[in-house]
Amino acid sequence: MKALKKISAIIIFSLILISIFNINAIGTTTIGNSTFPVEEGKRIRWNSVNASDWYEEVDFTQVRITDIYNDTYDNKLCMIVNYTLEYYHKFNWVPQYTNSFYMAYNYSLNFLNWSEEGIKNGNLFIFPTPVNFTLIGDAIEREGLFNYTVDDNKLILDDANLTIVELVINTTTGISEVIEKVYNSTIMYRWELNRDTITIVVPYGNYFLIFTICGIIAIISSYRKKYHKSFLN
Repeated sequence: MKALKKISAIIIFSLILISIFNINAIGTTTIGNSTFPVEEGKRIRWNSVNASDWYEEVDFTQVRITDIYNDTYDNKLCMIVNYTLEYYHKFNWVPQYTNSFYMAYNYSLNFLNWSEEGIKNGNLFIFPTPVNFTLIGDAIEREGLFNYTVDDNKLILDDANLTIVELVINTTTGISEVIEKVYNSTIMYRWELNRDTITIVVPYGNYFLIFTICGIIAIISSYRKKYHKSFLN
């Protein structure tokens, strides 16, 4: 029994430490029926693997989720997600569109929209889940800047004027794993998700860890009762 108690204490303590210090777990946020696959304050980063012009001096591109809240947009009650876009340029983080790069989403109304900063450049990093390519493509096309096609998990945006943006979207996490912009057959930038800076495998964020701890405690308690009963018999 002493050995069982020690093992149980170690497991529970380890899970508590993971829940406290697992700062890379990005979690999810749900408002009503609408779910966004990242929590407030989280950062997701992409590595620059190919670029030209100004983007050659950008090593990383990062999205920081500054606010998630419920509000009215276009006369519809929506989940509003505000981003700050940051470039790591010449050894400094340079913020762009501070807290103004936003998404508005209402799952029940099948409504999705982004601010001009995202739409006009095709820089769409994170999507509501479950991922709906038609909803995403129609929202982009509605602005009149890009036409879209879908090839498996790739969303291809074409402005019919020499610019093509390709987004490889992970349909489970709702995150763009590759963002590539090509102008006149020249790659302006290709960004690939930096997997080392985020943890996307924790279901329901830290609630999963809490449920796991409670489950372990319940199993131990049940085992102790059975052991005590068998001992008395």
